[in-house]
Order: sequence, then structure tokens, then C-alpha cells
Amino acid sequence: MDSTQKDGAASSRPFMASLISKKGVSDSTTTTKNDAPAPPPAPLPVAPSSAVEPTFEPVPDVDILTQTVAMSMKSLYGIYGIELWCFNEGSGKLENIALSDDIEGGTVEGLLLKRVTQDADEINRKYWNVDKPQESFKKLTDKSHKGYLAPEPVGPGCGLPGALWSEIGKYATNGLNGIGHSNVSHDVHWREVDELADDPDQPYDDRLQHLAKAGFTRAAGIPFNVKNFRGMVIYFANPHGDPDHLNCDVNKQMIHHSSQMIGAAAAFRPAQEASEAYLQEKSHQTWRRVKIKILTIMRFGGSLRAKKRVGPQASSGDLKKNGKRRSTFAKVHELSVRVRKDFKKTAIQAKDDLTTKANRWVSKMHGGNAGIPPSFTWTQTLWSFVGVLITHTILSRLNSFIMTETADTTKLSLVLAPLGALTTLQYNLTPAPASQPRNAIFAQVMALTVANLVSYIPFSAKNAWFRSALAPAIVIPAMAKLGITHPPAGASSIVFSSMKNQWVNMGIFLCGVSITIINAVLINNMSDKRQYPTSWPYLSRAKAKVGICKDE
Repeated sequence: MDSTQKDGAASSRPFMASLISKKGVSDSTTTTKNDAPAPPPAPLPVAPSSAVEPTFEPVPDVDILTQTVAMSMKSLYGIYGIELWCFNEGSGKLENIALSDDIEGGTVEGLLLKRVTQDADEINRKYWNVDKPQESFKKLTDKSHKGYLAPEPVGPGCGLPGALWSEIGKYATNGLNGIGHSNVSHDVHWREVDELADDPDQPYDDRLQHLAKAGFTRAAGIPFNVKNFRGMVIYFANPHGDPDHLNCDVNKQMIHHSSQMIGAAAAFRPAQEASEAYLQEKSHQTWRRVKIKILTIMRFGGSLRAKKRVGPQASSGDLKKNGKRRSTFAKVHELSVRVRKDFKKTAIQAKDDLTTKANRWVSKMHGGNAGIPPSFTWTQTLWSFVGVLITHTILSRLNSFIMTETADTTKLSLVLAPLGALTTLQYNLTPAPASQPRNAIFAQVMALTVANLVSYIPFSAKNAWFRSALAPAIVIPAMAKLGITHPPAGASSIVFSSMKNQWVNMGIFLCGVSITIINAVLINNMSDKRQYPTSWPYLSRAKAKVGICKDE
């Protein structure tokens, strides 16, 4: 392993270094009691760096959260940076907490970096790839970037924070309430972020995709619980560093204790701020009134400046367009001439391309490097058991009632098999797009309609089996095209394409789908680690339109 793969000192975010230097804390100025300069520490082997390495030392006149983060970052090995997320009991979502005060008076939200990822570092170009890691890195860390991705509140299961929060067991959330227990685990479960980003069952999240592209490919969420102030600290590890050092007992214990201390500091800061605000409010009532008037005059008294917009010239655009057309026709002509003159060479090239594609096809059959997804905790397993048991008890009793009442007439029933697949999605893959009510309702309506229409095609008795192949062949690609992929709908199209009384059974089945959705909404949301559905898209649009109409 070369020096660029070691996690020693490396390039870093210049923010923390400038904060500390502004406060006057530096290792080079430390003196002894006799005012003699302290001997410098032994130099460590360092990797080439594109920025100044910060000294993560606590600063006396910075708030407690900043000092805690500084001490933790200094002592941790193999860490790119951290994020702090708090669980809002009112909204049921995770909210990002700024970890440090900015030099310019704002706050640093999202990632607080100890160093730049090796994938995005200009020095380590060997890690660059077509995903443009530097561009993704800027979107995550540079507020001035036009595509900056601010950390928005997320529900359980959505994005990287939601996914890690859903996987955290209740046994690990004791935090400071559990100090003194000898059986507290200090294991750190690292998750591959690129695997989460490529997981089709994971809701698409733009920030998650750019985290994977920027080199933050290994993350772990460590929970804390400080007197019901709950949340977690996300640690982003260096995947190119030494795994033995990263996962040693000392480093893992430091990660866990740092999480508890950061959580305690985050819980303390709102109370501290409220107390300071109260004291300042009480002692400076008059000054506040004057200050508000001054700020109002300064803010609204300036003149507005209009920005000049310069549009592209039409003539130059036309010239470029014509030039592109000419160059395209010229390339096509040259290609045709080359093929006619050297057919043998073209055939050899086509053969090589075919061989390369065949080898790639065979290599893909060997499988990728994706790991095994983590199993549920016992608490989450119990939630799935309760939800499935209640839902299928209702559905089975309803099916029994319908069969009894129609035994002498139409012999109707509620088809339960596709509903079993639906409840599997709702309670085991709760945040997956395929589990959401929008996909379930629209996909099932389309699948049942297609299946019933296919049943009217006049096949002979020997060819009637083809209905069960034709219906899913129409439904499954159509679901993908419309963006409503829902696996149980594929099963429904097969079952209903060969049934009698299809239209009546279709209505009964849709009632069963509605029952499963209602139960899933009621039961899943009782857990702090689940949210179902992740959104009501059409309801949100309707509320927005109603709000616009009221404003008008």
C-alpha cells in the first residue's frame, strides 16, 4: 500500500484550520513554564496534499459542540469526515445539525471534513473515473457551487441517513442513559454507500448518489440517546486505508464514545442557547428595539441593482449548427468510404467488438462485489410479524366470508397470493419505491385491466395457456415505462388472465389492496425506524394548488 492510500495526514477542509488559527491555538506556539519553546514532535510520513492540514484542537471561546467535534476528529483514525443527525419526534424525520460555527458568521451544515477523499483529491488522479468525483465533492461541500446539495430532512429509510437509521437496532440506542452497562457493544457496522446508491429497492436520493461518486463509499451510523434527545453520528471512512487500524478495538471504542459526547453536546447546545437568549432578552430590551430599527433601515433602504442579461447571438448559433451538420455529413461519408475500401478491417473490428462484449457478458455472470444486505433487528422483525399477521388475518377472514356467501351462485373469492407479495414489500422493504401506495394502486389497476382484456382473446383450448404469458409480457414492461413498477402486479396479471368473473374479482381484489395499504400506513408509522409511505405525491400537488388558489 503506497503513501497515498494511508490515512495519516492528508488534504483537508480548510475551514477548521482557519477557525483554530483565528482563535490563536497552534502547536507551533506552545511554550513551557520557562517560556522555552517546546520541542517539535517527530515528523510523520505524509501523503501529498492539495490543502493545509488542520490541527483539531479545542478552542476555549468556541461552543461545546465545536470543541467536542475537534477533539474527536483529532483522535479518530481512518475518517474522512462526519455528519450529525437528530431525530425530530414531532415530524418523525431526521434533521441535520450544523457541527461548527463558520468563520463568516454562518454555520457549517452537512459534512464536516477531516480530509478530502482520495477519489476527489487532485493529487490522487489514479482514483478518478467517469463519475467525476471532484464535481460531486464540490456539490456536497461547497456552498457557493450552483449545484450545492444541502442536507434536507429525511424520513426513515430515505437517503443515507434514513437507511442507516432504519438499520440501527433499539439495543444500540441506550447512549448516555446506558452508561455503566458492561454488555454495551462497541461494534461498528460499515455500510458500502455505493451499494446503497445502486440498490433498486432504495428510494432514489440525489445526495446519496453524489456521496458514492465523491468517494464517501464507506459509512457507519452510531446512535446516541441523551435523555430522549435521539440521533446518530455518521462517520465516513477511508476505503483505501488500513482496515485493521480502522476496525481495531481502540478506534471502534473511540468512535462510539465520540458519538455519545457529540450527541450530549448537541443536546446541551439548545438549552445553552435558550438560556443565553433569555438573559440577553431580559437585560437588553431597549437596545434590541433600537437595533431592529437600524437593521430595518439598512436592509430596506438600499437601492436594487438589476443584472444585465446578455443572450447568445442567433447568427453564431446558426453557424455552429450548420457547422455541426456539415461535420456530421462529412463523417458519415468518410465512414462509408472507409468501409467500402477496407471491408476486411471493418469485419475484424466488428469481430473484436463482439468478442469483447461476449467476454463482458460472461464476466457479469460471475457476479459483482456487492455484499450481503444486513438482517433486521429483532425489534424490526417483530414489527413485520405483527403487521403481516394483522393484515392477513383480516384478508383471510374476508375471503372466507366472500366464499361462503357466494358458494351457491357466482363462487367469488379474494385472491390472496399477490397480496402476500405486497405485504412482504410493505413490511420488509418499507421505503422501496415498489412498496409505495402510488405504485401498488396504479400498477394493480393496469395489471387487472390488461389481464381481463387478454382473457377475451379467442384462443383455442390448446392455446389458452398463452394468456398467462401474454398478460405479464404486456404489464411488466408497461409498469417500467410508466414508472410504477410493482412486482405483485406481475403476479396478479398471471392469475387473473385465466380466471372467470374477472371484473367482479377485480373489484374484490382492489378492496384487498386498499386494506393492506391502510394497515401498512397505520402499523409501520408506529415504529421510529419506519415511515410509510415516503410521500403522497398527488396529495402534495393538490395541497400546493389549493394554497396557490387561496393566495390569489
